[in-house]
Amino acid sequence: MGEEGKEAAEEAVRRVYELRVDRSGAGERLDVYVARRVGALTRSSVKRLAQKGAVFVDGAAAFANTRLKAGQTIRIVVEARRRRLKPYNLPVEILYEDDYLLALNKPAGVAVHPSDTLDEPTLVEALIALRPEVKEVEPNTRSGLIHRLDKETSGVLLVAKERQFQMEMMRLFQSHRVAKYYVAVVLGVPRSRSGVVDAFIARHPIYRQRFAVSREGGRRSVTRWRLVRAFSNRFALILAKPITGRTHQVRVHMRHLGTPVLCDKTYSSRKAVYLSEIEGTKRRAGETPLIERQALHARSIAFVHPRLNRFIRLKAEMPDDMRRLLEALNRAFPPSADEKDRVQHKT
Repeated sequence: MGEEGKEAAEEAVRRVYELRVDRSGAGERLDVYVARRVGALTRSSVKRLAQKGAVFVDGAAAFANTRLKAGQTIRIVVEARRRRLKPYNLPVEILYEDDYLLALNKPAGVAVHPSDTLDEPTLVEALIALRPEVKEVEPNTRSGLIHRLDKETSGVLLVAKERQFQMEMMRLFQSHRVAKYYVAVVLGVPRSRSGVVDAFIARHPIYRQRFAVSREGGRRSVTRWRLVRAFSNRFALILAKPITGRTHQVRVHMRHLGTPVLCDKTYSSRKAVYLSEIEGTKRRAGETPLIERQALHARSIAFVHPRLNRFIRLKAEMPDDMRRLLEALNRAFPPSADEKDRVQHKT
C-alpha cells in the first residue's frame, strides 16, 4: 500500500494522560508509577514516550527514571495511528437476526475490534461487510457491539442495528438481566463441585497485560461456576456464569481457583495440548496440537428482548478445536452413565 493509501486507511489519534503524584509515588521512578496508575501504559511504553519528549513533569520534559515528588503533575502525550474500519470478508455464522439485533458465533483467533497496535482484520470489519448498516451505529468505534469477547474466546456475540437499541441492551447487561454461560476446559480439578467467586479484580501490578484478584482496589466481579466433568485429576470441564462483566473475568477467576483455563497464554503455563499427551503415549513426529488457544467458549446467552418483549435464548455450538479436545478426553477417561446425563444437561 502506498503512502496515500496508508493515510486513507488510518486516522490520527491523540491521547493525553494527566495525573497528580500522590504520597505513594514519592521517590518512585516515573515509569514505575505511571505503569501502576495507568492501565493502558507499560514501563517500556513510558520509556519510549519519554525518549520522544512526550512525557512531562510539572511542564518540563522528563526521563523514565526521574524520581517523583508528591504533588507533582505528570502529563503524557500519546500520538498514534488508528486504522479506519473497512469491510472484510470473513465467514461468520449468524445465530439470530431481527430488525434490531444480530447475534454471531464469533470464531476464536479473531479480535473483536481494531486497536492502535493491531494490524489485522477484525470481527467488526467482517460485520461491516456482512451488514454495512451497523457501521453507522457508532462509526469507527464499537459499530453496534453490545458486549465483547476476548480474541481467543469463541461463541455468542450480540450486535445492535441501531444506536438506541444498543443502549437499551447495554443497560440490560449493566443491570445483570442477561444470563451468559461459558464452557471451559481447565487444567486440574476444583476442590468442590460448584461455587461462586466474589472478588475484586484489578490490573496486575507488574504484568500490566494481566488482571488478578485484588485485596485492595479494583472492581467487584462475580462468577458462578459448576463442575460438569472431571477427567481424572488432570483436566475438568467447567460451566461458568459470569454475573458481572469484567475484562478477562472468567479466565482470572479460574486461575484464582487454581484451575486456569487450558492453553490460556496469559494465565496458564500450558500453551498447547496434544493427543499423545492425553493418551499417555510418546509424542509422534509431526504431531499437531489438539488445541493451542484458551479453551473457553461463550456457549449461550439469554434475555428478554427490549423491543419484542420476548424471551430470547441463543446458543453457539462448540468449535472444532474444543470438540476434538473433549472427544479425546472422553475416550481417554470414559464417563459413567451419570456423568453422560450431567454433561448433556449442563452444556
